[in-house]
Amino acid sequence: MKACEAMKENNLPNILFLTTDQQRFDALGSNSEGRVLTPNLDRLVSEGTNFTRFYVNHPVCMPSRASFLTGRYPSHHGVTTNGIPLPETETTIAHVLSKAGYRTGNLGKLHFIPHSGRDYSQPHPPYGFDVHVNADEPGCYPDAYIKWIRETAPEMESKVRVPDPAKEQRGSFDRWVFEAPDELSYSAWVANETINFIDSSTDKPWFAIAGFYLPHAPCNPTQRWLDLYDESPIGPPLQAERELDDKPDYFKDVADVSQPENEKDWLDFRRYYFASCSMVDHYCGLIVQHLREQGILDNTIVVFYSDHGEAAGDHFMMAKHPTNYESIVKVPAFIRYPRAVPSNTSVESLFESVDLFPTIMEAAELQPPDWVDGVSQWSTIQGSSDYKKECVLIEHHEPKSDFAWKTETAVRTIVTEKYKYWVNNHGHEVLFDLQKDPDEFINFASHPSHFPLLNEARLLLLNKLMNTFDSRHKKIAPY
Repeated sequence: MKACEAMKENNLPNILFLTTDQQRFDALGSNSEGRVLTPNLDRLVSEGTNFTRFYVNHPVCMPSRASFLTGRYPSHHGVTTNGIPLPETETTIAHVLSKAGYRTGNLGKLHFIPHSGRDYSQPHPPYGFDVHVNADEPGCYPDAYIKWIRETAPEMESKVRVPDPAKEQRGSFDRWVFEAPDELSYSAWVANETINFIDSSTDKPWFAIAGFYLPHAPCNPTQRWLDLYDESPIGPPLQAERELDDKPDYFKDVADVSQPENEKDWLDFRRYYFASCSMVDHYCGLIVQHLREQGILDNTIVVFYSDHGEAAGDHFMMAKHPTNYESIVKVPAFIRYPRAVPSNTSVESLFESVDLFPTIMEAAELQPPDWVDGVSQWSTIQGSSDYKKECVLIEHHEPKSDFAWKTETAVRTIVTEKYKYWVNNHGHEVLFDLQKDPDEFINFASHPSHFPLLNEARLLLLNKLMNTFDSRHKKIAPY
């Protein structure tokens, strides 16, 4: 029985998540006035609904990915920074879809368990997935990607390798040209494995995550993608003289470790970074084209998102961190499903990653667990509701450990339609007025003219935290 026939029989759509790593909102052609060359993803955007204010609930990989796929805030699923494994007791979207009759597969990066020090001879915890073809970082470890290289082109292994971050020093500016052929890249491997999974799902509807790694540094696109940006007006990073003077020490510390050896490194990194976006766009396009050719694209809910962004020189910073600037916590995201989603539309109100799980469940006419923190925005996507979320909650906690940078750190941030409020466990505050200062250069927390807004933000965060509980724990008796 063909996959499309199985879907018709069960009246369930296929579901494809195309996920990238560290891709900022404006690193998509549709969000950058065409400056970044991503024609395949841009076509999908035009055929569906684009999210213009999609925020992650944590600025780094593991906690953010856990929130996407559990629908729960970091403080509830327990992964509050990198290096903390997601408890296997957590219910993911894969668990629910598998129970509903889907064949579920994760192909590429998932990052629910630390890859540093992992024993790759041991199977990956299932987390609800029927199929795991896992490689959380390309070319570092003896994982599924390197195993494939050894089977396919063993003579190329040295050319696809990247330094192991646990053993060799790596920097935020690391970039080079991928020396092996395109078809041996990690991105090509993820696309191939995703297509193989789809083609082998012949008797059930399927849910697949294509977990790409680019444009996460080290940025190593092949030369063909880098050549696209030889004459391209990449644009400088967003920087203002003395903008860090009114920021807490944490911001200054991050900027201190982000400085390049040469001022030209800012632009050169961005060239490699955007080239990496173009490369991963190509391989997302191959998956989608396969669905078109098989006649099942329109019966598939296609969702694209990234786990967090990249500063890429903005505010004199690199990479990602809980400064929670827009370039780090606002990401590109869209959904295509012509059966129910209008084409060439956008959702301009707030959407946070915990909303994705319940939204996709409603789209597939399924019920999410009642303990998810997110809310379904399916009716908003369809244009049948004017619901607007009041705020987004972004959480971070770096516990005291041998691996902590500097010291134990806790940060809470809320984002509203008008402002962003940041506070840490030392009582330092940042208030960005996103209407007067959308580039986030000025900290208005100490401006008397903004004290009413500051108090409003404090109260909103307090209310959000007071009314956000881990609702797995039910009262079953009066006492």
